[in-house]
Amino acid sequence: MYKFKSKATPYFFLLPCAALIFTILIYPVTAGMINSFYDENLLMPMEPTFIGISNYQSLLGNPMFLGALWRSIIWTITIQVFSLTIGLFFALALNGNIFWKKLLRCLVLIPWVIPNAISGIIWRWFLDGSYGLLNYILRSLGIIQHNLQWLSTEHLAASALVSVIIWRSIPFITITLLAGLQAIPMDIYEAAQVDGASRLRILMHMTLPLLSKIIIITTILTSIWNFNQFEIIQVITRGGPGEATLTLPVFIYRLFMQTFQTSIASSAAVIMMIILTIPTIVYVRKILRG
Repeated sequence: MYKFKSKATPYFFLLPCAALIFTILIYPVTAGMINSFYDENLLMPMEPTFIGISNYQSLLGNPMFLGALWRSIIWTITIQVFSLTIGLFFALALNGNIFWKKLLRCLVLIPWVIPNAISGIIWRWFLDGSYGLLNYILRSLGIIQHNLQWLSTEHLAASALVSVIIWRSIPFITITLLAGLQAIPMDIYEAAQVDGASRLRILMHMTLPLLSKIIIITTILTSIWNFNQFEIIQVITRGGPGEATLTLPVFIYRLFMQTFQTSIASSAAVIMMIILTIPTIVYVRKILRG
């Protein structure tokens, strides 16, 4: 009896956590997957009927869904390319002997620690076409003569939102890569300098290969987060103007909260989950391999 209690005790301590995970994660995901095979609309209070994969067929033939999916993919790739490049540059700079290095390391985290909703409110004010600070700065510098409607013009709104998410992503990438840089032994660089290697050669043939695992893991994580990005888009543009910034999470939100088509929204969410499962599996395998 004593041995049984000793073995069972750790599992009893895990029960509250397991119950919480089941309540906020496993049950909603399972319920959503089941609901995706039914025809349910909250505006039509009737018993849901089983329709199989009809919701998925309807989505795959829906131009708005396909546009949102394609937009999310392009959005994520664009953000990753720019944020990874800028983040690597900042990490290399902060790893060197620069003035006020410790202070700058703290300041670079500011975009990351601000909540998404607050960031969205700040940037919505900053980008406002009538009284936004960005137009004021550009006019003061003589770059523009008239206010630009950053959030009302399709290509400007998309570019502005991508820039905001890049600004949001850079701190995490910078700090992660900086930690990787500090783990590289300095004697490797010293030996390369003695052999006459240039800084560019050291970067391309030593630093980047040694950082490759961290770069891959960081890219996968931030890609998942950026593909899932909802709060900033919803606060700043709500997917507009038109469908210029309508990504998959915003499309699902519209289906569920505005048109109350819960079954189709669940189907779209399941497709999104399947897409994100692929990089998640790669990430887990990288972590397990060490």
